Formats: sequence, C-alpha cells, structure tokens
Amino acid sequence: MNRPTPHGDRVARLRAQIPEAGFPRGVGVASATTFALLLLIAAFTALYLSTAGPLSLVRADDRAGRVSDEVTASRQRTTAGIAQSVATSATAAAGDLQVAAGSGVFDTADDDALLTRLGETYDDWRGIAVYDLASQKVLATRGEPVPVETLRGVAVTNLTVRPVARPGDTPLVLTALPLTGTRAGKLLVVSTALRGIGGELAEGTQVRLVTSDGAVLHTHGTDVAATDRPAQELLARASTAAAAGQAGVLTGDAEAAGKRAPVVAYAPVSPSGTGGSLGLSVVSFGRSPVDAVPVRWPGLIPAAALLVLAVLGFVLLRRAVVAPIRRLRTDALAVAAGGLGKPVRPSRIREVNVLTTAVERYRCRLRRRKPAKPVRPFLSAQLVIAAVALALLGWSGAVAATLGRQHAEVSPTTLSEHGVRVTRSADTLRRSLAEGLTDLQSVARLGKGKQPDRLRGMLDQLAGTESRFRSVYVADEQGSVVLQAGRESLRDPGKLPDGEGLRQHNTSGRVPVVYAFTPLPDSKNVLVGEYDVPRMAALLGPAGGRVRVVDEGKRTIADTEGYLAFDALTDPALIKSVDAAQAGKDARQTTSSALVAAQRLADKGNAASLKWVVVAEQPIGSLGLADNTVRSGARVAALLTAVVALMLFAWHFLVVVRPLRRVGEEARRIARGDTGAVVYPQRQDEIGTIASCVEICRQALTEGRDRLGEVRRPVGAATDETVLLQRIELDGAGV
Repeated sequence: MNRPTPHGDRVARLRAQIPEAGFPRGVGVASATTFALLLLIAAFTALYLSTAGPLSLVRADDRAGRVSDEVTASRQRTTAGIAQSVATSATAAAGDLQVAAGSGVFDTADDDALLTRLGETYDDWRGIAVYDLASQKVLATRGEPVPVETLRGVAVTNLTVRPVARPGDTPLVLTALPLTGTRAGKLLVVSTALRGIGGELAEGTQVRLVTSDGAVLHTHGTDVAATDRPAQELLARASTAAAAGQAGVLTGDAEAAGKRAPVVAYAPVSPSGTGGSLGLSVVSFGRSPVDAVPVRWPGLIPAAALLVLAVLGFVLLRRAVVAPIRRLRTDALAVAAGGLGKPVRPSRIREVNVLTTAVERYRCRLRRRKPAKPVRPFLSAQLVIAAVALALLGWSGAVAATLGRQHAEVSPTTLSEHGVRVTRSADTLRRSLAEGLTDLQSVARLGKGKQPDRLRGMLDQLAGTESRFRSVYVADEQGSVVLQAGRESLRDPGKLPDGEGLRQHNTSGRVPVVYAFTPLPDSKNVLVGEYDVPRMAALLGPAGGRVRVVDEGKRTIADTEGYLAFDALTDPALIKSVDAAQAGKDARQTTSSALVAAQRLADKGNAASLKWVVVAEQPIGSLGLADNTVRSGARVAALLTAVVALMLFAWHFLVVVRPLRRVGEEARRIARGDTGAVVYPQRQDEIGTIASCVEICRQALTEGRDRLGEVRRPVGAATDETVLLQRIELDGAGV
C-alpha cells in the first residue's frame, strides 16, 4: 500500500532542488561582514588612539618615557643639512679648478708664475703647490705649506678631494688636479679650509666631523666628557653606521636625574663630481628632555560607542531584515512543496509584507479558501538600513570633529630646533649667493686683458659645473649681452649698476631674476651670472616644512613648494615673523597649527643689499607628537567607519532590498491573476529561493496543484516573452 509522503520530506526534497550559494551571497552575509569590520575598527580605535601608543602596555621604555619623535627627526634634518654644507665646501676648490682650466692659465711653463696667478685669483685658498708624484717632491709652492705627504701612495687620476686634520684648528681639504702637457705626471694641489660645520647650534649640542676609521677630525659646540660611557658608545655606533653610508638617529636611556636622554644623529658627507670618497661623516650629539608618556586613552569612549552601535545595528538588521526574509523563505517553501494547511506568517516590513501577502493568497486560492485580511506594514527595510548607516556616519563625523581636530602642544625645545634649522638654511643660501659672486670675480681676474670671446671656456665651465647659475654672460656698457653661456638671459636689456654685487632685477613677472655682477678689469664690459631660483629653493629644504624667501615687500622669491612668483604673504603669523626678522628681533612663534620662524638673510656684505628674509612654517600636524598620532588615528578610524557605513547601505540595498522588491512586484502581479509571465530567480540566495517558490505557485495556479513540490526549469532566457497555451478539449471522435 502506497503511503503519502510526509510534508517535511517534500519540503526537504524541494529545498535540495533549489541551490543557495555561500559567501558572499546570502541576505545575512552583509550584516555579519560589516559587524566584523566594525569590531576591528573599534579595537583599532581603543588601542591606537592613545598618547602612549598601542604597545605601551608591554614596553617598559614607553612607560618610563622617551624622547619625542619630532626631536629625533629634527636632529636628523639638522645633521643632514650640516653634511650637505660640508660636502659643498669640500668641493668648492674642485669647481674653481675646473673653471680655471678653461682660462688658459695653465699654458705658462713657469710654475711660480702659475701659482702666483692662481693665488691672486682665489684669495680663499690657503696654499698651492705643484707636486711631482714620481719623485715625491714639491716643485713650487705659494701661501701656507701644503701637506702633500697625505697624497703619497694615492692614485690620483682625476680631481680628488681629501680631508686633512689640524689639531685645534679647522680641518683642511686638499684638492688635487692631475696636470697635462709638459706637466704630465705632476699634481696641482690646493689646500682650503673646510667650512659648513660651524654656525648656530642648540644649547648643549656638539657636532663632530668623523673619518671612516672613527677618528674625530673636528668638533664644534659643547664638549662631551670622555667618562660619559653611554654617550661615547652612542657616538661610536653612529660613526660606524655613518661610515657605511647610512643616516639615522640613536637615542640612549634617560639619566636618573634631570630626565634628559642622549640623542645622536649621523649622516655621511657625500660630495659629487670628484674622484673617490671623502670618508667623512657628520655626527651630532645632544641631550633632550624625556617626555613622560601620558597614560591617556581618548579612544576608549569612541570605541565603546562604536561597539554599541555595531551590536545594535547588527541586532536591528537581523531582526528587521534578515529574520523576516528567512521566515518568508521557510513558509514559501512549505507552500511550494504542497503544505497548504498552515498560513503564511505576516511581516510588518514593507518589502517582505508584499511577498507574505501574495504567497498567502496563493495558498488560499489553491485551497479554494478566502484569504484573511492582510497585515498592514509600518516599516521599510530600506529605512532600517539607512538608519544604521546614518548612525555610523554620525559616529564618524563626531570622531573627526573632536579627536580628529585636536591641537597638539609643542615644547620650547621643538620650536628652538626649528629656529636653528631656519637660521642655518638662511646661512646656506647667503653663502651660496656670496660664493656665486666670488666665482664671477675669479673669472674676471683670470680674464684680465682678454677679449670677451677668450672667456668662452670659463663661462661654459661656470654655467655647466656651477648649478647655482642658470645663465652666465658678458654684457657691454649698455647692458646688452655680448657673450653668453647656459640658458637665455631673463634680465631686461639695460645698463647694469656700477661696481659689483647682488641684485634683484624685478618685483613682478613670471620668474624672479636675481643676478650677481662684477666688472671685467681693463674693460667696460660686465660679467653677469643669473641665479637658478629652483636651486636656491632646494638649499632651504633641510629647514623642514614650507620655506619661503621674501623680499622687502614681502613678495615670494623662492619657495620649497609650488608657488606664484612675487605672491605676497597673507598669513598674519608669517607677516608678523617677517617684520620681527627685518627689525632684528626674535622671530619664532607657535600658532594653533604651525611652527613659524624667520631669519634675515644677511646683516652685512653683498647679500644684505637684497633685504631678503627666510621664513618657514612647519605644520604641527606633521610633527611626531603623541597628540598628532591620536588625531591621525581618529581620522583613519572615522574614514574607515564611513566607508563601512556606505558599504553596509550599498550592499544591503543592492543585494537585499532591490531583488526583494523585484520578486515582490512579480508576486503581486501573479496574485492579481496575471500568471502568464515566468518568474526567474536571478540570485542563488534566500531571495532566489523565494522567487523559485513563487514560480512554482504560478505553475500550480495555472496547471493545477500537481505542479507543487517540484522545480521545473523554464526553457529560454529571462527576456523571452512567455505565451500561455490554452487547454484544448477533444470531442469524442478525437477531432
């Protein structure tokens, strides 16, 4: 005897015929995924938004305190700037020799006459000598004795620079040039003082010039006691690392008294355009206050609030969106499997209510019963999703507006370090401008009594090797260009000033024109060199932040960032600092958003005629301060949460709400009696299962209840038009 199949088995069999794919499909995947992401963001907010850092609970040095990151970064920038200045000074004589080689000064066979001419031309050279490598003898000399013995055993095949220590005095630099022609096998050796290591230093700071074997060539600043073993160990480690071409910062432990820790920064001296390596490094030493790491966790409250929102949002989405859909899927499977005795459970969610009402009408029609009055919905799934997303966006906005905008406090030490860097950058620019004028004066002395066209070689060399000039040329008495090297002149034609010096040619236009000029001896012509403004700005980089050079009218001449030429300063803080610097007063201040420092370019000399001021602003947000870490973390957390909120809304809307509405429209059409079009399940998830059940009910309403409990796949595409064929009744004759 055949027994009827239990209803549960029929539902299970039908369920097995309708596949549902796994992640990322499914109406509950979006809420679960966003909930997990919000938990991760909450953990990030709680741990990272801390003035002590996320590892402060396990690191003892953080609990005891440490030197701030901004102090160490400032020391590193200062040390790198000093190393750059030393490298420039070390190669200055090499550039002079390259220019002199194009003047014909080496054509004379008299060594003494050669040295006399060079000595009169380059008055900053300490000593000059002609040295025979084969016999190791000095053939001619001028000025101070040149320690040529340091070159013995050295293969000098091109321009070579070597430092020489002088106990108790500034180190020397030996620049050796192999001679050619009748002097082949001989060297011209020039000794110059090594500059760039002096200048203003922060209180208690020492700067060392160290050789590759660790020997101290020169020191400047406060002495470091030989008995201070921790400091000496840091200095030794820094010297070893710098000798290997590395740059960085080392920090020691804080002293028991005073709460100051040793900080050692190091950088190699890397000259360019000469043979070999100087084998020098700049190592700076100082003690900085140890900042006690504050035990503040401002991210705990926002993290707790986000956790509450995540839990509430997850529960709301599961109860108001996911659960009704899954409940509808269960009831729809029961009806589609032939279980018509149990009514479909209604829902108060509008998108689900449309389907529950329609499926209930199918059930009643198949049972030939009158459907009960439907339940009126009062809430939309889209509204629930939007409310959760808006709550998360509100959290993001609140965190960004509070912790994301807080201002960090800057210590006096940090402001002082910033001012020292600006002063050193101004000094570097002043020396570059002055050295440019000196180069022109040297060329003018070498070209004494020569026609302008005989200066071609020197001008080409000066414009090619000395990148400080964009153009070098000879101008006649009326200011017209007679002979030019480098790029085209930007100076307007016109008579040049009398004498020699530095000038700013214009106060408006596309490009600032700054030039050095000096008269040619025994001639009415003038030698002019126009400075390369971008290179001038590059010299200011070690100051940190945005550095500008402004003229007497506070118009921008050079800028380390993008700018318009002669653009006037508008920031009141910058204007105040420039006014103070022009008046010779202290020009360092801290605003709510930046450190500002200004320094007059020169008080005397040729550069003083420019009346320039170097002004720099370092955004506080770029400093390595604890509060800045909190602010950056808050902005990251706010941004991530906003992205998750938008993803939550878009994912639910595209994967849940829109497909649910589409199936609801089809189900409502069928409930009204239009059963002609096939309902295609476009998704392999709970909504796709509901769509398949609606299609089974449509077939049952059209062909009878026998169609329940089985999935019959339609032939064709979803876009094909469906035509319902009418049943044909045959007469008794079979016609």
